[in-house]
Amino acid sequence: MANTSFVVFAQAADGSVTATAAAPAAETSTAQTGAAAPEAGQQQVPPPSNTMMMVPFIILIGVMIAISIRTSSKEKKKREEMMNSIRKGTKIMTSGGIIGEIAEVQKDQFMLKVANNVQIAISRSAVAQVIQPAADADTKAEVTKK
Repeated sequence: MANTSFVVFAQAADGSVTATAAAPAAETSTAQTGAAAPEAGQQQVPPPSNTMMMVPFIILIGVMIAISIRTSSKEKKKREEMMNSIRKGTKIMTSGGIIGEIAEVQKDQFMLKVANNVQIAISRSAVAQVIQPAADADTKAEVTKK
C-alpha cells in the first residue's frame, strides 16, 4: 500500500474553518482491520440503490392489499348468503341487539315479531346475525312490494 496523508478540517464556534495536515496512517493488514481491499482487476460492488431497497416494501404492501380485498369479498359473500337464507320464521338478532322472529319478508325490510302481537319493521341492513334458521326451509319467502 502507498503512504497517504490526510487533511483534517475543523470548524470553530465562530464559523471559521481551519485545515491541518495529519501524519500518515500506519500501514495495517487487512486481517487487522477486518475490511478486505479489492485486489487488482476486481471491481467494488456498489451499494444497492434506494429504489432497489424499496422493492420488498412495495411487494409487502401489495400482498397486504390482496389479502384485504380477498377477506372483504369473502365477508360480503357470507353476508349475502345469510341475507338470502332469511325466511318467514327465521330467528334473528338486529345490530341493536333486538332478538325476534321474522313474521313477514318485504322488499327492503322485514317485519320482526318480538313478542305476542308486537311486530316492528326493520331494515335489511339492521340484521346482524341469524340465530336459528326457519323450521321449514322449503318454504319460499313471500315478498310483498310496498
